[in-house]
Amino acid sequence: MKILRHTLGYNLALPSIPESKLSRRERVRQIVQHANTSVPFYQGRFDSFLAEEQSLTDSEFFYAFSHLPFVTKQNLKDHNEAFRSETLNGKFDLLNEGKTPNTKDAIIHGLVKKDFFTSISTGGTSGIPTYRWLDYEDANVFAQSFLHSFKMNGWKQGESFVVYYPLKSYFTGPYAEFSGPLNTLFGFTMVPFETVTKESVENLLKTLKKRKATLLVIFPCVLQRVAEIMKAENIPPFEGLRYINVSGEFFLDCSKKFIQKMFPGADIQSTYGAVEFGEIAHQSGLSSFDYDVFSDYAYIEQGPGNSILVTALRQKAFPFIRYQIEDMGQVVTEADGRQSILHLEGKNTDYIIGADGYHYYASFFNAVINEINTAFDDPIMHFMLRHDKNALQLNFVLQNPEQEKNVEQAARDTMQAIFPNYSKVEIIFRDHFDHDYTRKFKIIGEGDGLAEVVGGYYQQKKAS
Repeated sequence: MKILRHTLGYNLALPSIPESKLSRRERVRQIVQHANTSVPFYQGRFDSFLAEEQSLTDSEFFYAFSHLPFVTKQNLKDHNEAFRSETLNGKFDLLNEGKTPNTKDAIIHGLVKKDFFTSISTGGTSGIPTYRWLDYEDANVFAQSFLHSFKMNGWKQGESFVVYYPLKSYFTGPYAEFSGPLNTLFGFTMVPFETVTKESVENLLKTLKKRKATLLVIFPCVLQRVAEIMKAENIPPFEGLRYINVSGEFFLDCSKKFIQKMFPGADIQSTYGAVEFGEIAHQSGLSSFDYDVFSDYAYIEQGPGNSILVTALRQKAFPFIRYQIEDMGQVVTEADGRQSILHLEGKNTDYIIGADGYHYYASFFNAVINEINTAFDDPIMHFMLRHDKNALQLNFVLQNPEQEKNVEQAARDTMQAIFPNYSKVEIIFRDHFDHDYTRKFKIIGEGDGLAEVVGGYYQQKKAS
């Protein structure tokens, strides 16, 4: 079985998707045609566009496409059933009544007949997520997008990898129950946790060593806490890991630099995506803020408020045409069609306003921390800012507490110069940040900053 896995990797159950030979224009046209014909929400909406597109040049085609209506998460929430393609009709509901499938149904309908449909919840900025639906083909596209990002990180097909996720997200419980067979077939091990403790960290490191994993898949805030516990508990740096793939949250330079000390041999890279699509971009070079788009999976555009509009090119059971992801980033399309996202910030609502009226996002504070760290020999290893009305609260975790006065003075100088519009500035030094890992960690957050749930958290509840 090991020889088969090394040779075939995920092809045992998830056949790789051949790269499309069609032009981007034709691929966009095909998915629009499919949605216009087979998806109730879109049915008939693109009649005029499709009737005229044959007479358009490529530049005119994409100009006309850019004037089609875009879709918001509120549309998805309000009309969820209408986004389901007619191709899902008659298929087996793998989450009947919102329950996790039993082993028999999972094998028969998930791996043998491949005739299922299922749902997974998206993250919710308001704390109330909505759903996307998958059949076998779309689930394969979803999985392959992750595998593609792993390969961009350096991982090779057939190598083992470990996923360390909160118990109540992304089917972590069922995956963990079948960790033996999943590792045997695919080299994949799910290590779930309820809280990140010394015991759960030791279990993670033990599993990485036991499985001879080359890759760890993890959220940035979780990885930060793992590294903090390793340092606090005198757990020696883990030398055997070659790759770490993070996604879903803004990743501070100071965090990455600190984590690297605990995993000195690992290449830590960031991937960008959403539960609606899977992964759609991977970091460009050494930058954690600039990303190369997976052009075989998605076509992206600049949306209002520097948001990003995504058209999924391969997903047909639940297609998205010009779907707005409310993240702050600059979309760039090169002359040869290659696309990238520059200066990716996270949510375009996660900012504070300076006295000059400008919006200041996480990247600004990342730069400030870098300057302070350069001046005082890297004392800061983590940071978050919370704001409420006219008050700012700056929270720091230091690896060198002797630098508290210098860090506080430098931080206050910055706040006084740029944010005098906030009447109260509180600076707190903490050992670590307590966090509910079923919620996304925000560098900048209003109040407690915990509104947005991690996608998949409600996947076992009946979607309505």
